[in-house]
Amino acid sequence: MSSPLQMPLWTKMKREVGLEQAHKETRNTRQKQLILDCMKNAGGAHMTVEEIYDRIREGNEHISIATVYRNLRLLEERGTVKKVYVADDSLAYYEMSDSTSPHSHHHLVCRQCGTILDFEDDLLDGLEKLIESTKHFQIEDHRVIFYGICEACQKKALQNHADQHPSES
Repeated sequence: MSSPLQMPLWTKMKREVGLEQAHKETRNTRQKQLILDCMKNAGGAHMTVEEIYDRIREGNEHISIATVYRNLRLLEERGTVKKVYVADDSLAYYEMSDSTSPHSHHHLVCRQCGTILDFEDDLLDGLEKLIESTKHFQIEDHRVIFYGICEACQKKALQNHADQHPSES
């Protein structure tokens, strides 16, 4: 193997640029920290890129939407955040990743207001074992999304019905 002094200049430049790019992607920048702080302060809310961007800008911080996209991609690759799709052709939502759990938690999506709730219990362990033993398929993760009407929307619908039909109450 040739020493760095004997290496062709173009090869040496490519290596240096590659190392510099890798360093840029793994270092913890101020923008990356703003995104993490925003998500941590959201109280577990699932947020779109635009929501993250807007919240950071509300704090009078300067960041571009492209920077938010780029840093979320890097944080996802690192396993710090997870991208969640709740419907076909829908927006991607981001949430903080739980590195202590081997599986993703499940999501409950309200069809009326769009609220996304987390369901932490993993009830599919038995099904996973069955699939692994009968299909010889090693499961790494799974995602389950339940669609329905959240408690707040149910209460609102009952109240609206009672308001429109007072004689039935």
